[in-house]
Amino acid sequence: MNYKSYSDLSCDIRKHLPNIQAKGFDLVVGLPRSGLTPANMIALYMNVACTDFDSFINDRKLKKGKTRKSKTDIEYPHDAKNILLVDDSIRSGSSLQSDLLLIPESLRSKVTTCAIYSSSPKRDDVDMFLEVVPMPRVFEWNLFHHVITTEACFDIDGVLCVDPTKEQNDDGEKYIDFILNAEPLFIPTNKVYALVTSRLEKYRKETEIWLNKHNIEYEYLIMLDLPNKEERQKLGAHGSHKAKYYKSTNARLFIESEYKQSVEILNITNKPVFCVDENLMLTPGKSYFIKNKVKSTFLKKLVKLIPTPVKKKIKLILNKK
Repeated sequence: MNYKSYSDLSCDIRKHLPNIQAKGFDLVVGLPRSGLTPANMIALYMNVACTDFDSFINDRKLKKGKTRKSKTDIEYPHDAKNILLVDDSIRSGSSLQSDLLLIPESLRSKVTTCAIYSSSPKRDDVDMFLEVVPMPRVFEWNLFHHVITTEACFDIDGVLCVDPTKEQNDDGEKYIDFILNAEPLFIPTNKVYALVTSRLEKYRKETEIWLNKHNIEYEYLIMLDLPNKEERQKLGAHGSHKAKYYKSTNARLFIESEYKQSVEILNITNKPVFCVDENLMLTPGKSYFIKNKVKSTFLKKLVKLIPTPVKKKIKLILNKK
């Protein structure tokens, strides 16, 4: 499962910026909705005018900011001489071709089409693309609204809603109140294949109430069948519980909040896992390391044992270097 984040998008555009700059575009047009972000990034890097596709077609007056003057001095989109039409990605090319038909004949020769990401390295349905990202793929801006969610397992806390605080996580009245009133985080558009959580089975009713309240559709709700929080902590089966179910299904992706559990689920299932906390797609065949907290804590305690005068001398030596 290939993945690109907003950070990747920015880096990929910057990498190809010299080639884009060399073409001398005086207007950048973004295709709705996913093409608007890269279009704005490119326009800002080049300091040229930018507009959306509908405003371009209807020749609406370009809006200008007050803090920075654009290199191009055009008032209306149709005044532009060299236009870059941008979308975030291209697969079949049918969507782009449909949009091109809406462009007035007199402007088509001025337009260069650009997709940031292409599913294949060779194609003739777009003038330029920056990077190849083969299928299957998802992006940070469409992950929770992509059709892949219909074939995905979702964690709940830290994904669909915020994590409970230590005070809220009391396995009692405060925890029930948290479940019923948790702040939503990433709400998927499509029906999710399965919600797989370490929440205890005894909180199913409250969990279902919250899911219904936020219009989250799902096929299955898999919970941990243990009597209490203490037993769950003693067993330490958060990751393995999720991995066991994920492995037994044809689900293509698991969306997990915590990094350590993400690595565990990946290692057990050998299937892709997206870690929300790290904004990272973990894929089979790659190695992922978990920070050794015990070692880190030990070193911090060891540093505290060093006398203050000695610490100051060490700092002076290091500063001189």
